[in-house]
Amino acid sequence: MSNCFYQLPDLLAICPSKSVPPNIHAKAPEIQRHKNCGRRCSISWNLIACKNAKATIAVSFFFPNGDAKAFKAAVAYGKAGIILEKLTDAATVVDARKWATLYINAFDHVIQGTKAQHPFVRLINGIKAMHPFVLLIRSLAASANECLEDLYRKEFLDANSALAQGIVQEAVDRQAAQDANAKLTVDVYLATRRNTIGVKAALVLVRSARGLNICSRLLDDPSVRGMEEATTDLVIIANDIYSYKKELVDDNGAQHNLLTVLMQDPKWGHLDLQGAIDCAGQLFESAIARFKECRANLPSIDEETNMMLATYADTMVDTFVGNIEWSLICKRYSVFENEESRQKGLLSL
Repeated sequence: MSNCFYQLPDLLAICPSKSVPPNIHAKAPEIQRHKNCGRRCSISWNLIACKNAKATIAVSFFFPNGDAKAFKAAVAYGKAGIILEKLTDAATVVDARKWATLYINAFDHVIQGTKAQHPFVRLINGIKAMHPFVLLIRSLAASANECLEDLYRKEFLDANSALAQGIVQEAVDRQAAQDANAKLTVDVYLATRRNTIGVKAALVLVRSARGLNICSRLLDDPSVRGMEEATTDLVIIANDIYSYKKELVDDNGAQHNLLTVLMQDPKWGHLDLQGAIDCAGQLFESAIARFKECRANLPSIDEETNMMLATYADTMVDTFVGNIEWSLICKRYSVFENEESRQKGLLSL
């Protein structure tokens, strides 16, 4: 049986250029597993969940600026998100809520010093011990915390909590999808995905690592918020285009993917897969236009503040362009079957 081929848009061609090449600190951490990650099953989760995703390589593209300490923090946070995602990809609502609660409590315990409400204690050799997942996430949270300044802690934790809560909402959406009459719309899908994609917390971490002390008034400026939302949408759209093939096989038919949602949302005209890919490409172009418009309208305050805002904008470009670069080469997605398909931008299913 011959494959069907679908033409993918050339997203990199319409993106601004990144500020710098991939992070120089990527090579050394790539061969290391995270230290102090608890018992053997925690180490297994750590390695298995991150092996295919290549968290260190991903961060090297998303976060090309930053010293070794900041790079390690970003990798740790990326690993934590990947592990939570792997545990909840097909979880029930009850299980997703359990893992999300443990995840949030672990971060809050480390970063705020709060006591975990649900430590998930289990018996090991007849002795009560904290669950390895909690130990692992606390260890990863500690690494992320090393470059998180006090100014950024609440904002980071709020964004991280929204990510975990979004994971639960995805489980709710999967359960609802069992009803043929209850299909996701694009607007509802994007509202949840903007939290679960992890961009909000990552941008906070990067601002802290780079010393971009932008006051809350400026962060609430419509142009700054507009750039952040456009960046988030650009990561979502690209990720969903390039991960569709993998999700179709691994994740129960790519139920929580923009292409699937575009095909089932009547507002978009009952699209087939190629139509959904084309439409996603158009949404990407629109998001690029929004980003550029917001960047052109950034407030002008003084030389130092203007430079910080410009650097923050560069950081966002590095994030969404790096996401594309990584997605095209990572084995996790295996977007193209061979070099000829890569050159032509053809996805085969």
